[in-house]
Amino acid sequence: MARTKKGSLRLDADFTEDAVALAIEALLTLISFPSLRYTLEPFSRSQERWLGADAKLGDRIRGFRPFYMQFKRPSGFPDYSSSSIISDRKSLGLETFPRALFFPLRQKRQHHYEYQHNILHKLRRRLKRMELGDAAYVCPLFLDRSAYRTHIHLAGFSRWTRFWRHHPWELEDAIINHGSRQIRFERIPMLTEHVTIPPHAKLANPSQHKYSFTERGTDLCFHSPSHLPDGSMPLATFLKKITGGLGNKITLENADEILFKLQQQDGEGPEIIQDVQEPRGENPIESWLDWGSFLKRKYDIDQYAIIFWDDTRP
Repeated sequence: MARTKKGSLRLDADFTEDAVALAIEALLTLISFPSLRYTLEPFSRSQERWLGADAKLGDRIRGFRPFYMQFKRPSGFPDYSSSSIISDRKSLGLETFPRALFFPLRQKRQHHYEYQHNILHKLRRRLKRMELGDAAYVCPLFLDRSAYRTHIHLAGFSRWTRFWRHHPWELEDAIINHGSRQIRFERIPMLTEHVTIPPHAKLANPSQHKYSFTERGTDLCFHSPSHLPDGSMPLATFLKKITGGLGNKITLENADEILFKLQQQDGEGPEIIQDVQEPRGENPIESWLDWGSFLKRKYDIDQYAIIFWDDTRP
């Protein structure tokens, strides 16, 4: 069950951020869209089950669109708590019953020259400018590990193949709407049980702040405090926006150029990494995998990608 902080009404989730990352990765890699020829994949050097050391597999990729997620675990306070989370929300007229959930932003570690929040914000701003992807925090709407696990197995995996109801067309392990060629992520129950919060602004000291929300992931508050009514969405909506309008993509021809633009200084602050260098290597996919590994290792930000495969993929 959720852990109660000693001498406080605060409840902390009894699972880790890594458990959240594993659950989301397991679900996303179950989903494939064979008639559309794309998949959602972890995209870093540590993920070698699909690209691996065989760089020739990069030749089968027609293009990709990166997106970034930083997984959080929630904490909560009941409505009758005197905590600043509850008092801030009540002062703004936001819902607090029966409890409000929240997560803090990370401190800057010794080997960091920039806050994790600001790195995520830079990634999002630059990707949106290029119309190529997005970046956000992802947090479950559960505090209890057993409830989270049960929901994953019962609501997520045993029912995920029945999320489509309007003129379904079943192919292999996926159900797609062949008419509209859109994926209805909202019909996958587990994806609706995670709130997604894109970083709303660059902050001078993010570690002093928190995001809070209801158990439905609504009424987002940033604890300054300020109300961000349009600042959160279910993970299903986040993925739908990323995969919608799939015209723009990174190709093997422009991958190195776009990666360099994503990393470098842009006039609004320093580059994302201090000693940025032009990508090297014969296969530009390898540079992107190394970039994903760097972000995971240094800032615990997971790089994913929508991979567009050519017709020769087995």
